[in-house]
Amino acid sequence: MRGRMVKSVRVLLVVLLTASVFSWSKPASAATTVNQQFKVSAGVTYQDNRISTSTSKQAARVMKVNLKDPYTNIEVGIPNPLNKLSKVTTRALSNSKPGHQVVGAVNGSFFGPTGLPVYLIANNNQLVNAGKLPIGKTEYANEPIAFGLKDGKGIIDHYNLDLHFDHNGVSYPITASNKARATDQLILYTEENPSAYTNTSAKGIEVVVQNLDAYPDLTFGSTVTGEVTQIRDYGDETNTKIPEGGFVLSATGKSKAALKGIQLGDSISLSVDIDDIWKDSSFILGSGPMLVDNGKVSLSMDPKSEKARARAARTAVAIDKTGQNVFFVTIDGGKPGYSTGMNLTEFAQYLVSIGAYRALNMDGGGSTAMAVRNPGDNAVKLANLPSDGFERSVATTLMAISTAPVGEAKTLKVHKSTNAVLLKGSSMKVLIDYVMDQYYNPLQASVKNLKLSSNLGTGNGNTFTATKTGKGTVKVQYNQASATLPIEVVDKLAKIQISQSNLLVRNGDSVKLSLKGYDSKGRTVVISPNSVKWSVSGKIGTVSKDGQFTVTGTKGTGTITATYGKIKATVSVKIGPSQDVIDTFDTTANWTPSAIRATASIKATGKGEPVHNGKAALKLNYDFTTSTTGTAAAYLNAKKDFVFTSRPDHLGLYVYGDGNSHWLRTQLVDGNGKSYTVDFTKDKGLSWKGWKFVQADIPQNMPLPIKIKQIYVAQPHQELKNKGTLYFDQLQVYYKKN
Repeated sequence: MRGRMVKSVRVLLVVLLTASVFSWSKPASAATTVNQQFKVSAGVTYQDNRISTSTSKQAARVMKVNLKDPYTNIEVGIPNPLNKLSKVTTRALSNSKPGHQVVGAVNGSFFGPTGLPVYLIANNNQLVNAGKLPIGKTEYANEPIAFGLKDGKGIIDHYNLDLHFDHNGVSYPITASNKARATDQLILYTEENPSAYTNTSAKGIEVVVQNLDAYPDLTFGSTVTGEVTQIRDYGDETNTKIPEGGFVLSATGKSKAALKGIQLGDSISLSVDIDDIWKDSSFILGSGPMLVDNGKVSLSMDPKSEKARARAARTAVAIDKTGQNVFFVTIDGGKPGYSTGMNLTEFAQYLVSIGAYRALNMDGGGSTAMAVRNPGDNAVKLANLPSDGFERSVATTLMAISTAPVGEAKTLKVHKSTNAVLLKGSSMKVLIDYVMDQYYNPLQASVKNLKLSSNLGTGNGNTFTATKTGKGTVKVQYNQASATLPIEVVDKLAKIQISQSNLLVRNGDSVKLSLKGYDSKGRTVVISPNSVKWSVSGKIGTVSKDGQFTVTGTKGTGTITATYGKIKATVSVKIGPSQDVIDTFDTTANWTPSAIRATASIKATGKGEPVHNGKAALKLNYDFTTSTTGTAAAYLNAKKDFVFTSRPDHLGLYVYGDGNSHWLRTQLVDGNGKSYTVDFTKDKGLSWKGWKFVQADIPQNMPLPIKIKQIYVAQPHQELKNKGTLYFDQLQVYYKKN
């Protein structure tokens, strides 16, 4: 049937798990450093190397796939239809499922302008794409060389593809399959063609063959025979439909001679075969040039040619002498100061340095991409930095597969909710980064399953409470997995501080007070609110033992004091009205300007300039005309902490507009550090001239306290990017009346 899915390769390999994370040799360069390395799965390891010379820097990533591991496979990702391009990460994610996880991937071989793969592809001993080699040593794949898997080993070698048809006892070679027909070519079209038609010009001959004695699945070593049911002669503009269960032979130029003597009803046999070394292989992926052979640099193209000498991002697949270890390797390019890219000779030298016995170049440049599953993650993520600045869609993909079952917890990574010193009696949380089994599969984890133990305190769930002073560790147990965290506990403080410097509250408000402690070395010490004695002066409210302040007064001022031994900290409290002026804008002292894709400056207004209240207003000059793409914006960034511990309803602001139809907004930050963008106007709404009062409604679900981060004017529309001046006065906050 048309659209028949090309089955992905699954190569199951048997032998034992390697004990060390990295067994390949380190690159022979004193200027090579390992930026990152980790075990990806039972049989896959990953390393990020950074290489520095006197003239360049390189970022090289190496994924080693141990085919001796019983749970490790390699598959080739083949597009369906053949001209459908996909990102490496996208194809990896779509190929992953329970018990069949793509843990690493790189881009495969080259593809043409129409998206069709250029060179040989075979899958499960069946030809998918015959491809065609360019002529000349200046071309990448000028020799028939491929990478594949057979009998649990990687192969990089030459191949001899035999694709031909027989008519009246004479054999005729077929140039390629399922691609656009060029001059002097004879192309085979099957149901694997992306289109249901050949889509060829009238300058050729086409023969349709049906009624085959077997389905033309193009298994190596097979021959199918059928009957000619249709002939499209030279000059005929009919678009030939590819029959189900049949095929079309299409020739032009010198190749037309092979089809000229064929008549309706004639018998034609189609045969396909390949060298014994490749027969019964799991997959074959043609590419080029060969980079390394017999452990030495050996380019199968002219190393002095322009393509070989160019510094670019590169991708290669390599094998060791046994074929049981396969390397996926990428070099980033086009990013001076980070990674300039390598020419092919340099790339081959690097591959030799990491243990390659044979290596084959894949597509590079903007196509170079490596994806890897990071520890604790289920899915792969892009690991390299593509030279285009984004991940390009490609034709084929090479994927490292883990088929390991889900096991028991083996590896645990945790972190503390704070790295500060603990005060005796205070607590901290232990949070899970990830839990993995013995096969490096991530496990779904819950803090409820954590068990904490230490000679310096006690654990309850994921909460550790310090009961003794000293330096030690907390042992964290999660089933059979464990980890340790360093801790230090003290019982003396040099200073305490209430986190809120002052409070402006309303009748009925309830505010949770938090504390900071410092020891004699100036280090931050975790201190619980119930470790101090709280007191209140003035008729403003009450404070509980755990630092919960409840406002009971309707007006007035007072203080809240926290006492620890002889150390005290206070916070001033004011019970405010339903409306407050936050900033009069008589000066610009509380604000600094900044801009994105624009320029901005501020100053207080002078004589003769607009003022709505008080002595002055804030003047903002902006220029969006320098921006070519993206949103331009000019910001007023708050230097002072404008903090609301009571829940505000909305902000109000007087704005003197210039009629330029911009967008006035503010950014707020809640008590958890999350940012919210709130509108004073709609997009294009700042369209008036002169003074106008605007307001921004504050989301009522924002956790307290709320802080103003910035006020800004933005312009996302290219045709409205201009320059002008705005004035701001009397920034106010409004509360709902109780």
